[in-house]
Amino acid sequence: MESSTQPTAPPGEAVAKPAALWHSIFPTPLNTPQTITPEDLATLLRDDSVAIGRDLLIIDVRRTDFEGACIRGAINLPAHSFYQTLASIFATISHVPKVVFHCNSCKPGGRGPRTAGWYADELKRQGKGDQAENVFVLQGGVKGWISTYGEDDGLTTKLPALAPS
Repeated sequence: MESSTQPTAPPGEAVAKPAALWHSIFPTPLNTPQTITPEDLATLLRDDSVAIGRDLLIIDVRRTDFEGACIRGAINLPAHSFYQTLASIFATISHVPKVVFHCNSCKPGGRGPRTAGWYADELKRQGKGDQAENVFVLQGGVKGWISTYGEDDGLTTKLPALAPS
């Protein structure tokens, strides 16, 4: 008798289907942006001639895990709603010449690299392909950042703990 590898549920209850990955309904990005190290990003943030919003933008794409700390000056645009709002995002931020994306760890195929790729794809689609070379993914994500700069109040913003719901 063969054993079944299908999940089973108690009689009268439905078997839960595995959830599809959140990004499976969107296209795979064509571009793979380069990485920037936490040290290089810190150098940019400490440079008085570099203005957040004019010269540099940091996009934190975490959603429910946006807690603990964030990079000072970063904006939160969750990856889960990024692709479907890309036209508005492009219109709002495409004037910024250098954009750094990050999630928790920025592993290949993760939220940071995926959203950075979508943004670079859109830059190319809109005739700004040269600007796509200045789209970056933060090496090690916010975890790597916090391990190096988490105690530097000039570079990291501590977020208040959320009360249990």
